[in-house]
Amino acid sequence: MKQQGTKRLETDRLLLRPFGPADAESCIRNWAADPAVYRHISREPQTPEQVRDWLSTAGEAYASPETWYWAIVEKDAGEVIGEIFVDDFSVRNGWCELDWKVGSRFWQKGYATEAAAAVVRYLLDEAGFHRIQAKCSAENPASERVMQKIGMAREGVLRGYFRTKDGRWRDVVLYALLGSDTI
Repeated sequence: MKQQGTKRLETDRLLLRPFGPADAESCIRNWAADPAVYRHISREPQTPEQVRDWLSTAGEAYASPETWYWAIVEKDAGEVIGEIFVDDFSVRNGWCELDWKVGSRFWQKGYATEAAAAVVRYLLDEAGFHRIQAKCSAENPASERVMQKIGMAREGVLRGYFRTKDGRWRDVVLYALLGSDTI
């Protein structure tokens, strides 16, 4: 496995690239402050201050080859419409976990699937991961469909895996793809 971190990737409609401070307004406008994006996770939408603070330190994070974190940019508009990242990985075992968020105005357009497929190809083919997994709330069928469309197999349900903002425990579904799987 090669720890090469965030490399610029391109698809037909999307540019996947590192975040920078200039992305603050489009992040706030398009996804980071969108309550719908956060309805299935335990975090709250970000405030404009939080987004600006986080982006002001992005350059430091990208200095590490262990940072695998992309802005999802719609090419036509040049707007950041979401994020996709590896939030957990094991160098020893060659696996990682992929996560994404796309603003609700951009749902049902195939953007999450397009971005996830590009990152998966990069993580398998260039970075050399053996296994890529992803999980989502069992109440989030749209994210499950993304996992299925990029060739991941459902491996099971993790019961009571996380607590939501309202204090409820939620199950998550776990999907994975091995480098030896056909995609």
